[in-house]
Amino acid sequence: MKDTLLSIAILVCILAASAIITNWFAKAMYLRCNGCGTLNAKRRSQCRACGKDLR
Repeated sequence: MKDTLLSIAILVCILAASAIITNWFAKAMYLRCNGCGTLNAKRRSQCRACGKDLR
């Protein structure tokens, strides 16, 4: 029983860490358009879907 709980705890920690890293990466690399909500690379000046200015 103790081994099962430890395995579950480790699994939850790994999943939480990967979610945090993925979220950080997305915020660091992408901008969300205020008009349509599409994710765009930070190097873009206009949204790839609706054409609005991102900055």
